[in-house]
Amino acid sequence: MEISENNQRTTIRKKLYHYQESDITLLLDKLEQNKAGYRLLYQLPTGGGKTVIFSEIAGRFIRKYHKKVIVLTHRTELCRQTSAALKMTSIRNKVIDSSVKKLAAKDGYSCYVAMVETLKNRIKDGVINTDDVGLVIVDEAHHNSFHKLLGKFTGASVIGITATPFSSDVNLPMRKN
Repeated sequence: MEISENNQRTTIRKKLYHYQESDITLLLDKLEQNKAGYRLLYQLPTGGGKTVIFSEIAGRFIRKYHKKVIVLTHRTELCRQTSAALKMTSIRNKVIDSSVKKLAAKDGYSCYVAMVETLKNRIKDGVINTDDVGLVIVDEAHHNSFHKLLGKFTGASVIGITATPFSSDVNLPMRKN
């Protein structure tokens, strides 16, 4: 466990396991080797640390490319948990929920966490500029509700993360996304 001081706040970060560090490096290498818009699906069993891994990926991506990251979840409680995990990795983020009607540029968030429908509405309302987003991370990607949003992020790569890489909708297999 590492403890670091950031802006007078103590941040406790868990040390990554070897397989987590290896997988993070592999995923980031794949993104680097391919053009924007590249899509990956990452499978890791329950309890393997998917949130820790994608939080670390988000942080490294933001630092390297200076582009925003959006993390999509499918439940409100996952938004809050994901936001907390990102903060533990020193990633300043904003949960986009029904109360968010506008974002001030001066707030300087590099990462947003949102549920699909809410984000779809905020994009439609012009609250989120999809051109600024370089990476979309889809938590629990097997739920497949995210497919309707991917076309909005033409310049962003996508990493879907799941323990079960089979679509929950038989009519919309994951290979189509």
